[in-house]
Amino acid sequence: MGSSKNSFSLAAAAGAATLVAAVWMYNQRSKKSCKSQDESATSCNSLGCVIETKAVEEHTEIDVKESSSNDDTKVSPAAADVNNTAPTSDSAPTEESPSTNPQSSSQRRENGAFPRDWLRQLLLSHAHNHPNLPQNLQDKALVVAPMVDASDLPYRLLTRRYNTNLCFTPMIHARMFIEKEGYRRKFWRFHGMPKEDRPLIAQFCGHDKEVLYQAMKVVEDHVDGVDINCGCPQNIAKKGQYGAYLMEKDGGDCVVEIVRYLAPRLKVPVSVKLRILPSDGESAEPRFEDSMDLYRRLVDAGASMLTIHGRTREQRQRKTGAADWEFTKRVVDEFKDRIPVLSNGSISNMDEVERCLEETGADGVMVSEAILEYPPLFMQTNVEATNYKRTCPGRLQMAEDYLELCKEYPPDAGGQGSGLKCIRAHLHRFLHADLQTHTIVRDAVVRSFSMEAADNAVKMVRDIHKEINHDPTREQLSWYVRHRMDWEEGFENKNPEPVPEKVFVEEKKVEEVEDDEDDGGCGFSPSDPFGESCGVEDGDY
Repeated sequence: MGSSKNSFSLAAAAGAATLVAAVWMYNQRSKKSCKSQDESATSCNSLGCVIETKAVEEHTEIDVKESSSNDDTKVSPAAADVNNTAPTSDSAPTEESPSTNPQSSSQRRENGAFPRDWLRQLLLSHAHNHPNLPQNLQDKALVVAPMVDASDLPYRLLTRRYNTNLCFTPMIHARMFIEKEGYRRKFWRFHGMPKEDRPLIAQFCGHDKEVLYQAMKVVEDHVDGVDINCGCPQNIAKKGQYGAYLMEKDGGDCVVEIVRYLAPRLKVPVSVKLRILPSDGESAEPRFEDSMDLYRRLVDAGASMLTIHGRTREQRQRKTGAADWEFTKRVVDEFKDRIPVLSNGSISNMDEVERCLEETGADGVMVSEAILEYPPLFMQTNVEATNYKRTCPGRLQMAEDYLELCKEYPPDAGGQGSGLKCIRAHLHRFLHADLQTHTIVRDAVVRSFSMEAADNAVKMVRDIHKEINHDPTREQLSWYVRHRMDWEEGFENKNPEPVPEKVFVEEKKVEEVEDDEDDGGCGFSPSDPFGESCGVEDGDY
């Protein structure tokens, strides 16, 4: 390399090499086939879906040269030793070890699957970070689900203060992660950073095994596992042939082949988040047997963990219904000697967490909507033992603490990673009960196009709480139950929160700025300011 190139640090060059290599390998494959397989996000250009790597190479000053490998893909020399050098700011920090998983790769099975005990060992190695977690739960996974525009870094760090011991990233679109620098930056600038954000599993969506592989290779040294999304029921997932629809693509052959391809090639466990296959029309019942058959094929192919959302893709919003824990137990019993299984669905407090673990025998529980509204869900709060009173900090403090974390890890424009649209959605969920009464506050949250505006909206809630002498111990879930009351017979909030008195509060005017733009994927619109038609609005109760 010339003298000008030598001015770049080896750390920066080597760190960028992972991404350059991934893009380069992706190009080799794309030149052979111009089938735009994730059409919901990208389309072929005149070069045949080939990503221009020139700009990346000029920026990093790395010479990418072809070399042969034992795999059926090619890797550049620059990427060959990347794991022995410091990554750039777009990956993980130097102070974080490459992996926090105590399992040795030499213990892996022939198909690439990790030993049955890998999750338990991972959790125990981090148990010192959760001194309030009961002894009998220290080897159980208490998980924040992968949620579009929701499980961002500041939010994950907030939940980890309250016994969450495993987090997933938001669902990451594999092809966009490789192709779009802006999209990638929103997800990966801080992931794996700081070290408190571990253990962490990165979830990707897509149906092209090589595209998924290239995306996962970028992150594998800085997470504790990677996950394939087979749960999203949204129409955009149907169009892109991922999520819950991937379970049905080619009779399940596609996702099985993806796992078979990824498991032996990646350094971390490959897991899959799934639903129950819906009725085929011949019967009103979900296809339980077909689902079990698919799960067996996935485990045989090398999956190291399954998360079972005990509903079909048709069960969402007002048609959600209770998660089928009995079926989840059947899955747990089937694979109890082979892999850990997580249960997802029908969790709103620790009483339900413990009941789910007892009834299903699962290795942990994954929670989505309820913990979005109240991050301390995995604490003994709003449970029978406390007479359903809230014993942890109230919703206002959740909003304030979240905004402080957002200032520490500033949002990019857009809603996919931790953008202002994501922040607005979090404030809407945290403060849902207040926004129902005080529409002026709701309007202020909707117009929070800057951190100053978001701060002012939360300050308005503080003024209201002070005026009405609000009692946080009486708080109950509000946003979470907006649909659950429709489908769960006899459901009621224990020790219901009094309807707050409506009081006048002055709104501080802030400079209005143009809204941030989404960079693909799910987003927001004037008629849907909090993104509820996308995001987590998929029945993950």
